[in-house]
Amino acid sequence: MQQQETIEAYIQEIAKCDIVLELSPNDLKTLKRKGYTLEKLSQLQLEQQQHVDATVSLKQAIAIFDVAFSLIPTDAEAISYKGMAIERLAQLYSSRLQYTQALSTLSQAVATYNTALYLASDDFCNHALKANALESIADLQLNLSEYIQAIENYKMAIAHHETSLRLKPLKVNTFALGQTLSKLGNCQEQLSQKSEALKNYRAALSLFNSALPPGDKHVRYVNQKIQKLVSS
Repeated sequence: MQQQETIEAYIQEIAKCDIVLELSPNDLKTLKRKGYTLEKLSQLQLEQQQHVDATVSLKQAIAIFDVAFSLIPTDAEAISYKGMAIERLAQLYSSRLQYTQALSTLSQAVATYNTALYLASDDFCNHALKANALESIADLQLNLSEYIQAIENYKMAIAHHETSLRLKPLKVNTFALGQTLSKLGNCQEQLSQKSEALKNYRAALSLFNSALPPGDKHVRYVNQKIQKLVSS
């Protein structure tokens, strides 16, 4: 019931934005507010399994951020939010097993983050966002047993995670880098690249130990992987 009330509140907020935009179609603040609200609305729609409605909301959000960016082509924030909406749309496709559409949409997200990084090359957040999109592509490729392609995308994701961490040394960035290294190690293990996998598992363990409490499940998982490779 509460979620439905929140959905109605978001719909009402979008209607208010539309009233303002009828009078001032280029009102940047209102355009962004409508885009943010549509993206939040899509999250709730997904939670209620309203996949068609969520898809519509995300596509509308993407279009709105496109308009905002066209008004101010130096607005890195607008293009970043467009990338996040595109990425969420890709996740929706993936959850419905529409892998071809998901991969294509994730590639669009990466291209969008490239534009954001062209405008703000030292923005740690955009490096992290691009890393996450590349990692999502690699995750799908791994699930499809496309190991070589997955390894390349994990490596590119790691490069952007490292840049993000250098620009902003946060624990969340440390964990993200460790997680991607762990996934790369798993992919290499599938291809019997034991020395490369072991190297990346150990790098992931070092990062997890610095970012996570002792005994965390990620620490245990990587430790088990290392022990398995060392004993094999």
